Amino acid sequence: MRESRIFVGEKAPLLFGHRGCPVEAPENTLASFSRILENNIPGVELDVQVCSSGELVVLHDNNMLRTTGFDGNILDHDLTQIRSLDNGSFFSPDFKGEKIPLLEEVFQLLGDKVYYDIELKADYTRSFGLEKKVLAMIRDFRLTRRVVVSSFNPLPVARFKKLTNEIPAFLIYSDTEDVPFYLRKGEGRFLCRPEGLKPDCRLLDENLYRKLSRKYLLMSWTVNDLKTYNRLAEWEIDGVCSNYAADFVSGS
Repeated sequence: MRESRIFVGEKAPLLFGHRGCPVEAPENTLASFSRILENNIPGVELDVQVCSSGELVVLHDNNMLRTTGFDGNILDHDLTQIRSLDNGSFFSPDFKGEKIPLLEEVFQLLGDKVYYDIELKADYTRSFGLEKKVLAMIRDFRLTRRVVVSSFNPLPVARFKKLTNEIPAFLIYSDTEDVPFYLRKGEGRFLCRPEGLKPDCRLLDENLYRKLSRKYLLMSWTVNDLKTYNRLAEWEIDGVCSNYAADFVSGS
């Protein structure tokens, strides 16, 4: 067994279910996270942001329209408003009434049975307390040795690193149009100085992998086919994030 460089005693590469098990249940919901346990997936990736009343809610998009049908930003609405929305019907009528969960509820459900990649969602420059609240919640549940944090935005990564050196921080990047052109090759690392990088798997060839892995822990997303998974595992990548993590469990 190749042991993880990130979590002591865990097998490498680390395997994270992307937003839970999004092919089986609506992404970033308790139903999706429950399937992490049912499928024996060792890790979970999820997205966390702050709502207007200060709670940590788990949702990928800043705007709730795609998954709830309600056109409103998380940061502009309080928890009561957010929890009134149906966050499951977009996936299937079977999940009608599924709610946007709190980070606290996810930790209560999964505990230390899995390891976590918590993506800090922040398209803005201000903090709104996100990093401090996430760190406090991780500590409350005694999960500091079971968590990495990550973000596309180098500012939350930099702020989180100022709070603690207990938890590895990763900068995510891709070359898609929604990423500023000056961050599409991971240039944000020079601002936030993360322990790890998390590039889109389509950007990685072996030469780039070897170059980056000399200095950084290295994970990749979204790895959805066995050929890509096996190639990255052969290079000894530290972790992969997949929509189809259940398919890789036996080979992870």
